[in-house]
Order: sequence, then structure tokens, then C-alpha cells
Amino acid sequence: MNRLNETNLEDKNSVAAVMLGANFYTALGAIRTLGRRGVPVYALDYHFPPAYALASRYVTQKILCPNINTEEEKLAHFLVDLGRKFDQKPVLLASADSYALLISRYAENLADYYIFPENPPGLLEQIIAKNGLHHLAQKHGLDTPQTAVVDETVDLIRVAETMPYPCIIKPALSHEFVKVFRQKCLFAGSREQLLKALETARASELEVMVQEVVPGFDDQMYVFDFYVNQEGRITHTLTAQKLRQFPVNFGSSTLTHHLHEQALVDLGKKYIERLGYRGYGEIEFKKHPETGQFYLIEINARLSTLNVLFDKCGLEFTYVMYRDLTGKPLPEHHLREDQPWAFWHAYEDLISVSSYLKTGQLTPAQVLRPLLSHRKAHAIFAADDIKPLFSFAWLIVNKVFGKLRRVIGTKLKGAAQ
Repeated sequence: MNRLNETNLEDKNSVAAVMLGANFYTALGAIRTLGRRGVPVYALDYHFPPAYALASRYVTQKILCPNINTEEEKLAHFLVDLGRKFDQKPVLLASADSYALLISRYAENLADYYIFPENPPGLLEQIIAKNGLHHLAQKHGLDTPQTAVVDETVDLIRVAETMPYPCIIKPALSHEFVKVFRQKCLFAGSREQLLKALETARASELEVMVQEVVPGFDDQMYVFDFYVNQEGRITHTLTAQKLRQFPVNFGSSTLTHHLHEQALVDLGKKYIERLGYRGYGEIEFKKHPETGQFYLIEINARLSTLNVLFDKCGLEFTYVMYRDLTGKPLPEHHLREDQPWAFWHAYEDLISVSSYLKTGQLTPAQVLRPLLSHRKAHAIFAADDIKPLFSFAWLIVNKVFGKLRRVIGTKLKGAAQ
């Protein structure tokens, strides 16, 4: 296998990386990838307590910054001031959609102080916004499930009458939707459920989309991961198959294994070439269990939650991008040989498995089989970097006790009345 050279470490004067956001395992995985290569990593977050990636031994310096959710422009100015302090332009990395949008919106100002992929103006906004991606898909002939964009001018009853069921209501911007609804999408199995969900979404003043649900279990979800260099050539590719998600059926991966699907590579490359995208990205597809057709679900224009799986398979996308942006590109590598590794988020997978079993979507044997047949690429645990695991565990403990305190408080208040 054409693995990256494990002895290839950067020197002491190597270009630094600045990681935007540290409160999720997306950032943690990328920090470890670069840190193990000897790259200095400066990690930023607006609230340290839940940012467990800051506990990594591979963080050179942790930096408190303005809140991306409420102070985007202030954060952009903060980054310019920070960039002036580096002797060499650092590589700027986004761990979430909101940070990727910031880089895109303020690209002209940030480019004087940071290195990041150069994309056509407005492309990232279109990709990250679900309604924008829908329009892009229509423009370039990309296969997607039947979709209706719903704004304040759309007749909700007409949408409910023409949409196949079941369907889901998705936001134009995921991070804004999650702040309101505490979930990535709303499910509707009937006309009445759809109308009720649309009225709830409209009341939140968020533009949404209604999309048919492609049939099939969660293991029909696939990802195509790629890197496009600054010349526009796709130099690195990999595919993987999701096995379980959290929340179940419409969430993020809790168990995903490497699986080469050449048809998916061919389709994904065609899509990316049409869009003119640059940098690392990930396309999520769902495969129709009867026709075998792949439908585009979303494109992630930021670092992946599956970063640790890529590293274990020998294709370190974060480092690939770092090397290309710093003028030292790595050899092309398109991973075709199936690897024995599976990404596993043990904590979230335990919750998902309980739901799968309760709803009859999986049997105990089906739960255990993939766990026993793969080597694990853990979302948070790493033998050489153990502190983030303890920080994450402490967050969960506090969350559980906080919930218990609220429940007990409510009961005591009710008893007193």
C-alpha cells in the first residue's frame, strides 16, 4: 500500500497551522494528524470548557477568540491581528461549516495573512447552504433526491401534496438550524406531519428544504473524500461506507468502514470537476438499494469527522492539504485496496445501538458483527494523546449530572407547590 512516509516529519521552522474550532472530534483528529508530523498547531475556540481538543498534546498554543456564532466580523478582524504575529503565513483550517463560511466571506482580507484553498467567490456559500447546493446540483446535472426549497413565498400545502413520503425538512444552513431545533433535520412520514414541521420551521424564520428520503438502511450511506490541488487536479481519493449513525437514520457517523467503490469515485470526481472546487472535501451519497443509483445528499467543505479513519488507511487528507498549500505536494494516491479499519465513536454508537435494537432495525448479531470484524479508528481515544478522552468524559459526566439536577429541581419545585 502506498502509505505516506511515517518518518516524514516537518522541521522546527515549518509553517504553522491555525485550527478554527476545537470543541469537536473533527478538530481533534486534524490536530493529531498535523501534530504527529511535527507541524505547530494553534487551536482557537471561543469557549474553552467544552473544547476538549485543546487538551491534545499536539496543540502548540490554545487561543481564546470571539464567538463565531455571534461575532463573525469581530473574529475575522481577530484573525487578521493574529496573522500579523507569524513570521510565515500559517495554513488556516476550518473544523465546522461556520468557520468555512467565515474564511470564504473574508477571503480577501485573510489571504494577506493565511494560506487556504482558493475557491471561486461564493462557491463555498452555495455548497454549505443546502438550498445553494440544490441549485448547484440542478445547474450541473447532479442526481439528488426530489427536493423543494421552501421560503416565505412558497405554498406549504402544494409542497405537502407533491412531495413523496417519507421526507425530511432540512435547513439552508445546518448550524443555524441545529441552534433552534437541536437536531439536523425534521422527519415527516405523512402530509399532516410535513405541514406541521414546515409551520414550525417557518415560525423560526429559517429557510428550509423538503427532500424525499431515499429508501434503505443507514448502511446505504457512502462518502467520497478527495483533495483537489490548486491546479484543479484531483490528486487523492478514498471512499467509505457508513454502517451506523447518531441520531439514527439522519445523523453523523458512529461506525464507518473503508470500502472501495470505483463507481462512486468516478461519479464523485465528475461532480467535483463540474463545480470547480479546490481543497479537501467530502461528498455524502445514498445508494438506492434496488436500483444501485447514488444520490448526492450533501458536500462538506471543511475537515471531516472521519479524519482518524483516513489516517489509519494511510491517506492523511489534512496533511495532504497542508503540504500542497505550503508548496511541497505529496505524491498522488487513490486508495483502492480495502483496509480493515472502521471509524468508531464508542459513546455515540452505544446510544445509537440502543435505538436500532429498540426499533428493530438491527439484531444483536448485526450490531456485533462489524465491531468484531474491523480494527477500530477511535473518534476520541488515542494511546499517544490520552488527555482529550478524559476531557470529553468530564463533559459527559457534567452533562448527566446537570440533567439530573434539573429533573430533581423540577420535582422539588412541583412538590413545594
